Amino acid sequence: MPLPFRARITAVLAALRSRAFSFPQHALLFLLMTVYLSGALCAAWGWSVLGSWWVGGGLLLIGGLWWSHGWRAGVLGGGLLILFAFANGQFWQVLHPQFASAHLRQLALPQKVTIEGWLFRAPEHAPHRGRLYVEALRVWENNEWRPATGKVLITVRTLSDSWHYGNVLRLTLNLRQPRNFHTPGAFDYAGYLARQHIFLSAFLWNDTDVQRVGTEGSALWVQVEQVRHTISKFFAAHLETNAAAVLQALIIGDERFLTEDLRDTFSRTGVAHVLSISGLHISLVAMTAYGFWWWVVSWSPTLLLRFTAPVLASVLAIPPVLLYASISGGNVATWRSVLMVLTYLFATLIGRQGETYRSLAFAALLISVLWPGAFLDVSFQLSFVSVLSLFLATQRFTEWWDKGRAPDAGPPSWRERLLRWGGTYLAISVGALLGTLPLTAAYFNQVSLLGLVANAVVVPLLGSAAVILGLLAAGFVFLHSGIASVLVGSAGVVIRLGIWTAEWLAAFPYAAVRTVTPNLFELLLLYGLLSCVFFRAALRQLHAPSRFLPHLLVGLLLLDVASWWWHRLYHDELRITFLDVGQGDAAVVELPNSQVMVIDGGGFASENFDAGEALLAPFLWSRKIQRVDMLVLSHPQLDHYGGLTYLTEHFAPREFWSNGEVTQSGKFPRLQAALTKSGVRSRVLCREMRPITLDKVRIQVLHPPCEHTGLNPNNASLVLRLSYGSVDVLFTGDIEAEGEAMLLAAHDALASEIVKVPHHGSRTSSTSAFVRATAPSVAVASLGFLNRFHFPAPEVVRRYEQQGGKFLRTDEQGAITLVSDGREFHVRSFLAPQEGTPETARGRVLTQ
Repeated sequence: MPLPFRARITAVLAALRSRAFSFPQHALLFLLMTVYLSGALCAAWGWSVLGSWWVGGGLLLIGGLWWSHGWRAGVLGGGLLILFAFANGQFWQVLHPQFASAHLRQLALPQKVTIEGWLFRAPEHAPHRGRLYVEALRVWENNEWRPATGKVLITVRTLSDSWHYGNVLRLTLNLRQPRNFHTPGAFDYAGYLARQHIFLSAFLWNDTDVQRVGTEGSALWVQVEQVRHTISKFFAAHLETNAAAVLQALIIGDERFLTEDLRDTFSRTGVAHVLSISGLHISLVAMTAYGFWWWVVSWSPTLLLRFTAPVLASVLAIPPVLLYASISGGNVATWRSVLMVLTYLFATLIGRQGETYRSLAFAALLISVLWPGAFLDVSFQLSFVSVLSLFLATQRFTEWWDKGRAPDAGPPSWRERLLRWGGTYLAISVGALLGTLPLTAAYFNQVSLLGLVANAVVVPLLGSAAVILGLLAAGFVFLHSGIASVLVGSAGVVIRLGIWTAEWLAAFPYAAVRTVTPNLFELLLLYGLLSCVFFRAALRQLHAPSRFLPHLLVGLLLLDVASWWWHRLYHDELRITFLDVGQGDAAVVELPNSQVMVIDGGGFASENFDAGEALLAPFLWSRKIQRVDMLVLSHPQLDHYGGLTYLTEHFAPREFWSNGEVTQSGKFPRLQAALTKSGVRSRVLCREMRPITLDKVRIQVLHPPCEHTGLNPNNASLVLRLSYGSVDVLFTGDIEAEGEAMLLAAHDALASEIVKVPHHGSRTSSTSAFVRATAPSVAVASLGFLNRFHFPAPEVVRRYEQQGGKFLRTDEQGAITLVSDGREFHVRSFLAPQEGTPETARGRVLTQ
């Protein structure tokens, strides 16, 4: 006789309860997660396990386990190796995809094409730019449409509100392959897109020529987008600008109206995470829904007789979570958070709500399988580390509290319950803050000293009260506009209080401090120390040598800090790095001992990309540099000064060297204002002045003359020669033929081992006479990949090579580093060798 439906459900839950989440003797989920992530991490490091050495080693390992521990161990080892290989191959395919014949990446890129494709994600709007996520359907080729595939990220300088999810668009684009800036410390933009299966990009100044030609995608999602649009308009109509912007970010995930000042305020106070929908917001909705349905169920004896309250509350909490994730925009990070929460609800459903850590491990494993490489995203790392840390901190606090309470103390008083609640909340805040501190330093180079206070006040206001009021208001927008207006107004009051608190805390002089970038070894040491704090009781039960693990970790960390501090302050080498900053110039000069000079700072016209913030500062922090002594500007053009403003504001330079030229166009007034505000001493250099000696390095000003009226900005560029022992490095700015002729006429000896190629390798520079006079062993051209000026000119490259020097390019070799002890030098490049370029490799000596 078949079992009744309820009995079958009970049997299924019992089976899951005993197998999926219950491993009293073995930590199988943790082992599976570790093996899977290890396989994917090997792929990220460029190791494929499909080679014969890996296969042979795996078979030997399985055989050894079988022989030494029996067939069960062999089978387990074989299964784990298969999982390792699967993870490695899965992520390897993301990093090194094999594109189908119809994929647009099969075209010879870059190429101008006309395509039709549909918006598979809602457009993103931000100040000064927007983004369209288009999946290709057809491409116009040989006077006909043919099927095409491939996802394209299109950045639009001026994007209207005309486009929505599901629109089929026809547009003409210059398709390109996404490319990183190959400078140490720079963000892996291409890898970030690849993990979303986006391998093409394009840029449009505006969307006036974009045509809508149809509709694709889910009809349900189209309705969700319309709901989001209606909610956004309602919020904007009933709240002032900043409050509306915050509520739109919290409820529908639209961050385009958040001002830079507001973002900076929340960042300085350590609560920037509250503005982006994450696990915090999803968990709040889940807990609120769970508590509400528990309360409803508790009033129904009928339901309590048929179901347990936790099971029914868990099931009924799922729809609100999915609804919130949908109206919040449904980006990948949000759905990962949803999966984490659903995993915990599922554990509660099958009676394993106490299996917190196994639930977390299962969620990490599942997310990594569904989104290969997700573990490399900062949102994934911060989410799991913060959740793990707050659970550990809460557990430690609970154990400490219960231990201090007498066994026969009786029921706790209201005062004791209040103290315990406050202590638990404080433990959660401290745990999450400590757990994420190393990652925050690694990714954002900033630590908020007031983060504990800000999180204790701002997060409950914005992350709890404002979200609940905003969600209720969003629901009543479609039911009763009057009630919705009251709820939105209440949310606005809470948000304004939260903003005021954040602004008040951010105004303190040391609300946040900048940090250098910890390397992988340092991160492991820091998390090892945190583990010792969280598992202090367990360490006490270990053998005596293991009890000294915290002391060992502290000692290693102090040795590491002392090592790089000594090398940073007391080294005797001249180190110059020509950074890959696109179509521009930037070089970091680390003088013997400790002083640092930055010569030019790159720059872009875009208001959304600051070369100083995105490229120069991360490189400096990765080199453990927190202060720049001298900023040097060759001449006031954007591709040379654009990144210097950020360095002025964040690296406390002592002096600013220039040729004295200024301009009121572009972003130069911002640089002047930053220099004045920071109290930086400005120093005008010219040819007639005496050489400057800094830490055994002699700096000669070769150009321009003190009177250089009539020269154009390029020919008036500041030209410096740095001499350290017998090694000379010539920085030439953007001088052209006229400036080179003046240089040759004024100086008899210009020979230099390394020359920064004038004007990015333009044919108007690097005349034959100049190349013969300088006769460099290495010529470095700083330029953008496939730049519209077609730099460097082929004849310029030939001149340097015919002179016997190596011609290196930042667009092909990435950042190029010179290291010299004053007697000899060697040059390294960031990128591995490419066909047709000089023999280079990351860390390999190029010349000596």
